[in-house]
Amino acid sequence: MECPGKGKVTGPNKLPKEKYKVISVILSWLYIFIICTLIGTGVLNLFAKRRFSLACCLSAGIITITVYAEFFSIFAGIGVRAHAIMLTAALLSGYLNRDRIRSLFYACRPVVCSWEGFFYGCFMLLIAFFTSRGEFHTDTNIYHAAAIRVYEEYGLVKGIGNLQLHYAYNSAYLAFASIFSLSWLFGRSLHTTTGFLEVFMCLYAFHGLRYFRRHDNHVTDAVRAGILLYTLVNVTRSMSPATDYATMFFALFIITAWCENLLEGYSDMLLYALLSIAAVFTLTLKFSSCLLVLLAVYPACYLIKNKKWMEIGLYVFCGCIIICPFLVRNYYISGWLLYPFEGIDLFDPIWKVPKEYLLHDAAQIKVWGRCLYDVSKEDLPVGKWLPVWWEHQFRYEKMFLGAVVLSLLLQIIMLSVRIGRKQKVRPQLIVLHLAIWGNIAVWFFTAPFIRYGLAFLIAVIVIAVGEYLSEKKRGLYSIVTGGLSFCIISGVSPYWDQYITDAGVFIKQNLKEPYYAVQKDYDRGGMDIYEINGNKIYFSTGGEVNSYYVCPGTCYKPMLERSTLIGERIEEGFRAR
Repeated sequence: MECPGKGKVTGPNKLPKEKYKVISVILSWLYIFIICTLIGTGVLNLFAKRRFSLACCLSAGIITITVYAEFFSIFAGIGVRAHAIMLTAALLSGYLNRDRIRSLFYACRPVVCSWEGFFYGCFMLLIAFFTSRGEFHTDTNIYHAAAIRVYEEYGLVKGIGNLQLHYAYNSAYLAFASIFSLSWLFGRSLHTTTGFLEVFMCLYAFHGLRYFRRHDNHVTDAVRAGILLYTLVNVTRSMSPATDYATMFFALFIITAWCENLLEGYSDMLLYALLSIAAVFTLTLKFSSCLLVLLAVYPACYLIKNKKWMEIGLYVFCGCIIICPFLVRNYYISGWLLYPFEGIDLFDPIWKVPKEYLLHDAAQIKVWGRCLYDVSKEDLPVGKWLPVWWEHQFRYEKMFLGAVVLSLLLQIIMLSVRIGRKQKVRPQLIVLHLAIWGNIAVWFFTAPFIRYGLAFLIAVIVIAVGEYLSEKKRGLYSIVTGGLSFCIISGVSPYWDQYITDAGVFIKQNLKEPYYAVQKDYDRGGMDIYEINGNKIYFSTGGEVNSYYVCPGTCYKPMLERSTLIGERIEEGFRAR
């Protein structure tokens, strides 16, 4: 029997109300860094008995911990047990790989104890300022924070996509955010992982850019600058565990590392294969980045050609390990293998999100991305919706998109000249461009919000400019390519100027906010209770804020009213009425 509750809920559900001692953003980053580096070093040691860079170890640790948290969430909530196992694995890895850890420490010590290290420290303090305060991403209030709470309390709940369709989006990044939330320890949820990724990616970029003058080819340098540009765009929302940010950061990191391996390294086939595995991980952060896995074509062709079947099997196995918990969680959360994609309809469990809900949700994503805001216009041809979409972009966004088009033109001209001069076109770059443009095509024809595909749009621009800087300049060719490069940089300038201004205003407005010791907590929205079989389910009464402090909850009461429990307890899951 179901009856609506009348009690107003403003405080947390199960979480302690009292305040705990302070833990700073930077200390949480240090903890994440140590755990990820220890685990990542151990994982990479399984692939090869050789030295890997700190960036490789750290990224491998992030991927491994995320996949572990996803697997664990299938069976239980992400709490003290999950963390204890992770910590034990990190300490064991650190002990077994102590020589490699020691060599990493000795390699980093001269950098830390230098003016370069001082600059990095100041930069970390700046990002910590942004990570401690400000506004949350809209989607963080709608479902990111609430989904993290579900990870912590239950791991997963069958059919919870029925309670609110956003839960069914299932980004692996929220698993990473939940295991370092530490709410079981502090009584409040830390949300510092996005700031951590920003610091990691930017220091990686800065460290490579210091050798700019020594490089004959500047493509990688330009992509490193692209990481910095993307950070600038999102820095004022550094405390949001937003799935878009993590996806775009990893995409840019993979693109940069791919270029670095090709143009500044030794074209190491192991690194190409590992980056392909990382591309599989990126699609679990947000499936719209799925075509980044086209990068795997290059190492796959090489390994097949050389009949390295054992290595092929190992890499395929790793890819399956990464994607397996993502697909399993999709099945349990929504009843679909890939939500909201109706093309693969393999299952019919009792908790399955009805197809009509899925189709409506997919249509909403598409028409909102096209600035149409009416699902009846979903099937409008490109020629009809494109002018509407274009008119809804800000001036600086239009100039940025114009720079993308000019970058494509510049790349076509430079490629034509290379072919005319009978210069070798490297297959690694061909595969990279296919992956980038494949993702741009997916972005454009599904949901062309600029933020959804920003990393790939930035990549087009910076790679084109980097190739121009690496070309020998002479004659008319130099004039044409130089003119295009000037126009591209001019087109991007209002974009970064917009966000530099935003960052400056943010700093001015938030200097006096009292979050220097304690990070700003998640927003609290008004919530009411709706009872189903004696179980309390919460719904928002204060706008689109699905509060972290009650669980389970939904932003939208109509979604709650069209759902019910499968059995007598929340743990048994939800189904549509």
